[in-house]
Amino acid sequence: MLTPYKRADVEFEWISDLEEQGCFSKVYLAHDRHLAHDLVIKEIEKKENTNHDDYFNEARLLYKHAHPNIVQVQYAAQCESNIYIAMPFYHNGSLNQLMKKNNLTSREIIRYSIQFLSGLYHIHSKGLMHFDIKPNNIMISNRNEAMLSDFGLSQLVNEESRAAPEFGYHFHVPPEYFSLSTNDYNFTYDIYQAGLTIYRMCVGHDNFERERSAFRTIEQLRESIINGSYPLKEYPSHIHKKLITIVNKCIHVDPNERYQSVLDVLNDLSAISDGVLDWRLQMTKPTNGTCEWQKKSGDAILSIVFDAENSSTTGFRLYDDGRKRRATNLTISSGCTPTKLYRLLKDN
Repeated sequence: MLTPYKRADVEFEWISDLEEQGCFSKVYLAHDRHLAHDLVIKEIEKKENTNHDDYFNEARLLYKHAHPNIVQVQYAAQCESNIYIAMPFYHNGSLNQLMKKNNLTSREIIRYSIQFLSGLYHIHSKGLMHFDIKPNNIMISNRNEAMLSDFGLSQLVNEESRAAPEFGYHFHVPPEYFSLSTNDYNFTYDIYQAGLTIYRMCVGHDNFERERSAFRTIEQLRESIINGSYPLKEYPSHIHKKLITIVNKCIHVDPNERYQSVLDVLNDLSAISDGVLDWRLQMTKPTNGTCEWQKKSGDAILSIVFDAENSSTTGFRLYDDGRKRRATNLTISSGCTPTKLYRLLKDN
């Protein structure tokens, strides 16, 4: 005798829409009445002439591939018109939201990268490709850890370790998305997207938006991705040189020249232990060719203001009580080249 499935109701109240909206879904904060807890709800509209059971694939993948750095599904449900996937609500929001508030230090970039790449390595080891890695799809948990999310485009690889996405977000696809005659890709597709995500952490939200807004047509963007001129690969002076080398290898135009395994990326990131790790480029827009880096040091904040017009730096020590003192060891009166600026940041 077959035991019939039992149906049950879930009840939640919409609170607010969230920034991380999908192409085919709505994402919002809601209050679950039974759990008495706020959750993130991903609402997917059912389409005609489709197998509605397929809409649960993302929830199944999240549930099956549980990992400390993968956002876990709480439950999945449906009504006549929609599918609902419930996930934890993180007050810190997404990596993209974090990048809008502050530029990141090299230490923070390395730490967040190791965390979300650990989740990516886990799903790769299970034969799953993500296909949609970007700052909007990386959440920052309440423990301040990066969590990989949104498996809506994920696919299991075939016997040759290849798979194909249903579509791609043009600003985050590798060159082979446009140039390969076949739509089968290997794990280096995800590695490119991961590298571009780390690149965006390095250059900062505003700089990347300026890069992106420079393209007037998809054709211009497509050509720049194929020839490797996008992204620009122009890094701020506080980004560790070894980190730059890793990112550039991840986003190499030729898939064969990229890292072939996420584990190799993790190992190289973990080996970075010295240098310009804690300087932060300030969010204030440069005026008259000047920009400022700051770093906590003891009871003071070190400040270096770089004047591009005069090729000089001026250093200060800033204190909580409002005192501001010149720091001669952080000052270069003239002839401050990018190499000298990097060395100044590295040595202090």
